[in-house]
Amino acid sequence: MVGPVIFAEKLRRPDPSGLGRPRLENPLLDLSSRSRLDVVVGPPGSGKSTLLARVAAAWKFPVAWYRLTADDGAEPVMVGHLARALGDALSVPVPCTDLHDLLASLQRPDVGPAMVIFDDVHEIAGSAAEHALEQFVALRPQAVRVVLGSRRLPNLNVPRLRVSGLLREFSGDDLRFRSWEVEELFITVFREPLSPEAAASLTRRIDGWAAGLQLFHLATRGRSAADRQRAVAELSGRSRLVRSYLARNVIAELPDERRQFLLRTSTLGVLTGALCDDLLDATGSGRVLDELEQHQLFTSSDDDGATFRYHEVMRAHLEWALVEEFGIAEARRWYSRSARLLEASGHVTEAIRACVKAEDWGAVARLHQQRGPKGGAGPSLDVLPSSVVQDDPWLSLADARRRMRNGALADAGVAYSRAELLLDEPAFRECCRRERAAAQIWTPGAVSWPGDTYVTVDHWSTPIRAATRGVQASGPVGSPEGPLGELALGAAALLVGDLTRARALLPGIGEKLVDPTGSLLARLAIAVLDIVSGGVLTVRAEASDASTGSDAAGDLRQICMEADYAGLPWVERLSRGLAEAVLAAPGAPSWRVDACLDIVSECDRAGDPWGAAILRLAAAVAHQINDEADPDDFRDAARRFRALDAPVPARWAEVLEVCARASTGEPGVDVLARRVADAAAAAQLPEAAAVADALADALVNRGTAARSAWVRAVVAHFLPSFVVMPARRAPATVLVRCFGGFSLDIDGGPADLSGLRPRARAVLRMLAVAAGTDVHQEYLIEAFWPGTPVTVALRRLQVAISSIRQRLEQLGLGGVEWLPRHENAYRLQPGIGGTVDLRLFDEHLRLAGGDRDVERRISHREAALALYGELLPEDGPAEHVVAERERCRLAAAGAAAALARDLRGVGRADQALAAAARSVQLERYQDAAWDLLVALYEDSGDALAADRVRHEHAETQLDWATRE
Repeated sequence: MVGPVIFAEKLRRPDPSGLGRPRLENPLLDLSSRSRLDVVVGPPGSGKSTLLARVAAAWKFPVAWYRLTADDGAEPVMVGHLARALGDALSVPVPCTDLHDLLASLQRPDVGPAMVIFDDVHEIAGSAAEHALEQFVALRPQAVRVVLGSRRLPNLNVPRLRVSGLLREFSGDDLRFRSWEVEELFITVFREPLSPEAAASLTRRIDGWAAGLQLFHLATRGRSAADRQRAVAELSGRSRLVRSYLARNVIAELPDERRQFLLRTSTLGVLTGALCDDLLDATGSGRVLDELEQHQLFTSSDDDGATFRYHEVMRAHLEWALVEEFGIAEARRWYSRSARLLEASGHVTEAIRACVKAEDWGAVARLHQQRGPKGGAGPSLDVLPSSVVQDDPWLSLADARRRMRNGALADAGVAYSRAELLLDEPAFRECCRRERAAAQIWTPGAVSWPGDTYVTVDHWSTPIRAATRGVQASGPVGSPEGPLGELALGAAALLVGDLTRARALLPGIGEKLVDPTGSLLARLAIAVLDIVSGGVLTVRAEASDASTGSDAAGDLRQICMEADYAGLPWVERLSRGLAEAVLAAPGAPSWRVDACLDIVSECDRAGDPWGAAILRLAAAVAHQINDEADPDDFRDAARRFRALDAPVPARWAEVLEVCARASTGEPGVDVLARRVADAAAAAQLPEAAAVADALADALVNRGTAARSAWVRAVVAHFLPSFVVMPARRAPATVLVRCFGGFSLDIDGGPADLSGLRPRARAVLRMLAVAAGTDVHQEYLIEAFWPGTPVTVALRRLQVAISSIRQRLEQLGLGGVEWLPRHENAYRLQPGIGGTVDLRLFDEHLRLAGGDRDVERRISHREAALALYGELLPEDGPAEHVVAERERCRLAAAGAAAALARDLRGVGRADQALAAAARSVQLERYQDAAWDLLVALYEDSGDALAADRVRHEHAETQLDWATRE
């Protein structure tokens, strides 16, 4: 009988390529894993084969590779290919007559650790070969690891394996590239770096889809960095490369019935069985949606199957394919029908989107009306004809809200007024008046203080606007309630220079706020507070402290990305411009400040005068720090603030102008300083007035030669960001203890960390275990806030990091120096005189392992064991500490055994016995330590003790065999 034809190409292991991802590869390479089966399941193009190829290349033992195809469904064909793959990998003949002979040939004792990788297992779903694969997985020797790659879970009695803990699964979500991995991919693999913002935006738009990243690279290869960043916004289902990939690798493989289902239901946006049944006039749609999700066909559910959604890239492709196949008129009819069904089921936002696609503008207006005054800004109205917006009250209201979020407050006020005139309905008009008032209090000349009709006593931003005009935030106008009120009062205090009150009010507010606008503004206010109080822009005497500036810029960039995602362009521009200004540290290229000025122009074009004025002042400060300041820059910022009827920030700009002119030795500055001091005092700015007064006195009483030093000394007291400050005196010694319980020992005594909240202390402990290495914020979020929305979790993480830094500052360590941020990651970086016992433990063991001098080896191992104790016992079985705790335990056990051998060799028998006993205590399942303990007792002539140890060793071996 002729056996099956063996195709060698199916057994050829692909060369490793792509980005190494240790969070996925390391678990698959772990020899100590209890897993009997590893399954990597994901949709087409999710990176399954790339991951498996890298694992195969990194595995230090024999690897058999088998890529299954649709013609491998018969058992003899599958067994024949598997036998050839195993025989080639193990370099021994493996019979291919049937599965039982193959399994029997693997039972030989010389078959050591090996791995079999089956790729594209979905190709044999439901066949006899899949049943044979199940038998192979169940009966093969334990030394043979099995890893499967598939688009769907194979039918291998998965529930039993899950319950027994013998199955390890890697899902499509696990395979999804994280933003930091996208950054690294474009730097190290594609050699065409993306900015952190562009990488995060690209990750979000394609949901970390590996093929999408590759297609984007192919589409933008060789283009400039600016062009590639612009192309991020263009990557969608309409991209030619994306459409070609999906059409060939996903859509073409489906039966026509499934393809038609996808095309038509893509018009819904949100999918349920009932909605799809009604749209298609059919039954069984719920079962189809379940199958699409199970088969990883770019279909997902976030509520356990109640509703489904198509991946955004897939949906965009389907919508385009719908028009291509049915024509524009028929596609509009499908969208119109979907809109009616969505509206009837309460999915108003999706219904509006479908109406826009159907170009049914009347229905769009009606749906906006149903949302009511509290309906929010709604979808972007740029797609709507201007005549439709201007003639419809509800669309005019939505347009006004959109302008408000863009910072175009004057235009928003006009739009609110227009909307108010279009509908004679009291509740609607009251809504328009209230929101118009919130916009108009920020426009010059619209109000008189206090008591104007347009001033709303309940709007939270009123105290901030009052502070810009030097009006005390008191009484009903200045006393909003709740977290938003606290934010307003804290921001007002910051504006007038009361940093002590601002520091008391602002931290922690962001965590209380659910509304994204308030939350982002709270974080922005805290970032500005850090900057103006000297924590970021201060330049240390011994070196430029680049890490602090990058840390502030990282915080601001994170706010920028979240503001963009939340649809708040004015917050996005402001935080982006401030980030550029912060990075303009001494020695930074001039384009940093130019970038900030470009955003000023961007604000001007958008009709956002407040953003333009703030960033004009920030750019002037950045120039001053770089010793390139033109005093007229500050004058221009002051002019902008005066035009906004905001004398308080204008006075601050004038004070800074005096500082800039004084540093150049310009004549007559003392007179200008006195005039500015009087104006600042009249505006109730005592700090600003004190700076100007001190400058005037210094300039009058000191000669020209000493003038610059005196000016810098005066300004140093009030504006530390402008001067070189002396370095902080660090404690003599700092030891971060992780063994035996966490503590921070300063100069020999434990520091008080009781003021930190439990979650912040847990974050500090996790960073201590990884001291000296970056821990990405997504890893921290997954460890401490799993299942929490990303924006909320990021806010909580930043609050925790801020509280840790504050406590470190109070202890004299330097919060940002010890806990810097690098892009989207944090690390614990002990300064001079600081160390972590875990790192010291590893260093002693490293030195002992490479030293030929026995006494030095003994000294190093004794020092390491003196440090050792259970790693962070307070964290219990937390996933992020268990593996490191086990590594340290085994390392300590090995060190104790090696110490015992050395001590025995130099005749220190009692100490050798103690070390050997400790080794056995730490790790009972190591024969060498037991044997050494027996030999030591025999050396001492204690035969009874030696017999007792032999007995204990035998019991331990029996226990191990039973466990196996």
